Amino acid sequence: MPAFLRPDQEIDSQFDRLPWLMNIARVSLLLSLLTFHVLVNAYGSNVGMARLAAMPIFSSRFYIWAAAYGGLIVFSMAFPNWQRQDNNLPNISAVADITMMVLLMHLAGGISSGFGILILPFIGVSCLLSHGRYPLLYASYVALLLIIGTWLRYWPLEANTQGGSNAIIHTLVLSAAGYLVALLTSFYASFLNRASSTLSKHRRAFDRLKGLNELVLNHVSEAVVVVDASSRIWLMNRQAGHYFPYVQVDRYEEIFALLVKRWQRAPTRNFITHAELGGQGVQVRARPLVRSDESLLMLFIRSDQEVAVEAMATKLAALGQLTANLAHEIRNPLSAIRQSNDLLAEEDEDPMTAKLRGIIDNNIQRIDKMLEEVSSLNKSDRLNGQSINLMKFWLDFKQEFLLTRPEARNAVHLYMQGGPLKVYFDKMHLQQILWNLINNAWQHGSQGRDSITVMVKPTDDGIAVSLTVMDDGPGVSPENQPRLFEPFFTTRAEGTGLGLYVARELAHANSGQLSYHPEIKGFELTMPKDLNE
Repeated sequence: MPAFLRPDQEIDSQFDRLPWLMNIARVSLLLSLLTFHVLVNAYGSNVGMARLAAMPIFSSRFYIWAAAYGGLIVFSMAFPNWQRQDNNLPNISAVADITMMVLLMHLAGGISSGFGILILPFIGVSCLLSHGRYPLLYASYVALLLIIGTWLRYWPLEANTQGGSNAIIHTLVLSAAGYLVALLTSFYASFLNRASSTLSKHRRAFDRLKGLNELVLNHVSEAVVVVDASSRIWLMNRQAGHYFPYVQVDRYEEIFALLVKRWQRAPTRNFITHAELGGQGVQVRARPLVRSDESLLMLFIRSDQEVAVEAMATKLAALGQLTANLAHEIRNPLSAIRQSNDLLAEEDEDPMTAKLRGIIDNNIQRIDKMLEEVSSLNKSDRLNGQSINLMKFWLDFKQEFLLTRPEARNAVHLYMQGGPLKVYFDKMHLQQILWNLINNAWQHGSQGRDSITVMVKPTDDGIAVSLTVMDDGPGVSPENQPRLFEPFFTTRAEGTGLGLYVARELAHANSGQLSYHPEIKGFELTMPKDLNE
C-alpha cells in the first residue's frame, strides 16, 4: 500500500486512496466474521453461544459466501485498477460490494438480522468512487435487492403477517437510509470535485506565475536575495548563486547580518549602500517587503566591477554618439579643405609650399581615416552574419593586403589546425578586424621574413575558433596594456587611436572576443563556430 499522501497534494489523488481503503475494509469485515464464526463453533456448548450458533449465518452457506468474497478481495488487491473505472459508467466494484452485502444480510436471516446496516457504507463508497455520479442508481439498486429479498422471504404476507409487516418497515427504512446516504455522499463528492478543479486551476496559475517570476529574476543582471529579520534566505536568483556560491535558500547567513540590522533601524525605508560581502565590494539596493505575517528585505546586489564596466559602457556609448555627430559636422569643412589643397597643387609652387601642402594632405587623410573608423563603429549593430570558410577568406584577404603592402609578401604566414574551419561572422567586420591586426603587426614588427604569424585553431571547448596574430616586435609595454583598447589611445604620431577599439567593438557585436596576450606578444580573436559545419 502506498504511503499516505501529503496534505498539499491534489484532491484527485485522495480519491486514488479509496480502492486501498476499500480493500482494508473488506479484509477487516471478512476477518471479523470468520473470527466470530470460529469463536461460536469453538464455544458452541455454552448456552449463549448455542443460541448464536443456531443463527442462519453460521450455516455452511456462509463458507461459500466467505470464499466468494475472499476471491473478490484477492482480485481487487491483485488488480486494483479495475476499481478505477471511467466516470461515465457506474462502478462495477461498488455494485459487487453492494451485492455481496445484501447476500450476507439474507444469509444472516434477512432484513431483520441487522446486517443490512453494512450496506450503507458501501453505498457511500460507491458514490465516492464515481465522483458523486449515479447516487440514485446505487440507492435504487439496493432498494430493488432489498424488496426482492423481502418478497421472496415473506411471500405470501397472509402466512407471515407480523413478520412480513416488520420486514416491510425495515426494508423501507433501510431503503430510505440508502437514498439519504447516497445523496449526501454524492453532494460531498461533487463538492470535492469542484474544489479539486478550482484547486488545480489555481495551482496551474500559481505554477505559471512562479515560473514567470523565476524567469524574470534569473534574467535580471543584478543578484537578487530576499532575507527575513533573522537573516534567513527566502529567495535568490541565479546571479546571486554566482556571487555567493556557498549561500543556500532556507538557511541563516551571517553575510547579510549588517544589512538586516540597518533595515531594522528603519523597517519601511529603502536604502542604497556599499558593502563588503563575501570578500568582494558590492553596491546594494535594499527594498523592504512589508507583509501581514512577516516582513522581508529584498536586496539587489551588483559587484563594483560590474558597476564600473557599466559606467564605462555608458561613457563609451555617449562618446560614440558624440564622435558620430562630430564626424558628420567635420566632413563638410574637411571636403572644402581637401578641394582647396588640390587647387593649390595646380599652381606653380615652391618647395616650401609643396611641403606644407603635403602636410595638409597627410592630416586630411588621417582625419578621413578616423571618420571612417567612427562610422564603421556606429554601424556595428547592423550585422550580416554568414558562414565564412576561413581558409578561403584568408587567401582573398592576403591577396588584397599584399596589393597595398607588396613588401610583406614573405612576412605573413598562416598556420591552421583542425582542417578547414568555418565561423559565423559578418564578413566585412572580419575583414576590417583582420586588416587592423595584420597592419599593426607589420608596423610594429621587424618587417622581415616570417615576421608575422597567424595561427587559426578550434578552442578547447570546440564551440569557437581562435585566430591569433603574432609579430616579432617588442610587444606592448606593460604600462600601455591597460589602455590598449581605449578610444583615441595610440603610440604612433600618425595613428588615430581608434583601430583596436573599433576592432574589439566589432568582435563583440558578432559574439566574439578580441584580447591581447603579452606572453606571446599577439592578439587573439575568438569567433563563434559555424554550427552547420
